[in-house]
Amino acid sequence: MHGSKEENRSQILIISPEPWNGHFVSKHHYAETLAMRGQRVYFLNPPDNTLGQIEVNETKQQNLWEVSAPQVAKGLRFYPQKLRNLLERRWLEKLEAIIGQKFTTVWLFENSRFYDMGFAGSRTKIYHQVDLNQNFHVKEAASSANICFCTTDIIKKKLYFSKVRVYKIHHAVAEYSNTKMLLSIENIKKLQEHKINVMYVGNLNMAYLDVKLLSNTIEKFPYVIFHFIGACKRNEPLYESCKGYKNINWWGRVDSQMILNILSKSDVLLLAYKMEFHRDQASPHKVMEYLGSGKVTVATYTDEYKDKRHLLEMVDDSKDYLETFERVISDLSFYNSAEKQKERVTFAENNTYSKQLDTIISYLDQHNLHL
Repeated sequence: MHGSKEENRSQILIISPEPWNGHFVSKHHYAETLAMRGQRVYFLNPPDNTLGQIEVNETKQQNLWEVSAPQVAKGLRFYPQKLRNLLERRWLEKLEAIIGQKFTTVWLFENSRFYDMGFAGSRTKIYHQVDLNQNFHVKEAASSANICFCTTDIIKKKLYFSKVRVYKIHHAVAEYSNTKMLLSIENIKKLQEHKINVMYVGNLNMAYLDVKLLSNTIEKFPYVIFHFIGACKRNEPLYESCKGYKNINWWGRVDSQMILNILSKSDVLLLAYKMEFHRDQASPHKVMEYLGSGKVTVATYTDEYKDKRHLLEMVDDSKDYLETFERVISDLSFYNSAEKQKERVTFAENNTYSKQLDTIISYLDQHNLHL
């Protein structure tokens, strides 16, 4: 049993395509924010078929549990709808029996499983699509929810067909500003004094990354130190293309609460995606972390910021990227002026997870839905 039956506390199941112990993105941050407000949150990891049964484990965050389980049934998506719903409903009731509580809300962040939300019955059903490439059973997920949320205008248009209420909630930033982890002496040494320190944070193995653009930038500016934070496999394109350069620091994974401190001590931040994936990467999650640091970002085209160009040094065509990068590093006192940094930080502070959650709850209230 995971707690007493106190009144006015919701039991929320978050279904995520990313595991709890991976790189923290929106699903993780919403889970933490809900838990900090006293709601009981259960974060369901992707299926783990090495397990024999459902496992529920405490996390470091009070009121938040990690749920791991094998898939409900092999090849479930090929089952008739009624049978699939029945098996998923029984799975949900089994989880409820384990935790000793009935869920008030099922919050779905993916559409490759549990995508027909009818299995959740009378519980509040939220479908939340944050990535355009999450593209398996979008129609079924959106149409079977009580309400839908998304992060970009591109996704919003894609969800309109569902005839369900659809609201855009901009990507948010975690409120780490008051609890920034101090950098170790070893990490401080990586950020070299009297050099221009340029930072890229994220999944360094993703297919969207414009490896050629990044390697060209590193090669053209040998006097600039480029830092890459995130897991990077030695046989992946980025590492293979850049391993010969002397002006690179590979940090590997770092604690998410350290990111803001590292970014704030950098000079320039990078966003570089292939042009053919600009729609998919219309609003990368990392942009909010970048803006929260205040430092200037040189970015390939990012659709959600087309009307917020004062926040990013964004090119419409990747062929202009190197020229823009050179312009920025040649006048850092202008691009990282106190006024410009404040503008970026203010935007981030106006879009924290806590504030976005308030907006989500207000939309739920409008439709007599409750967490």
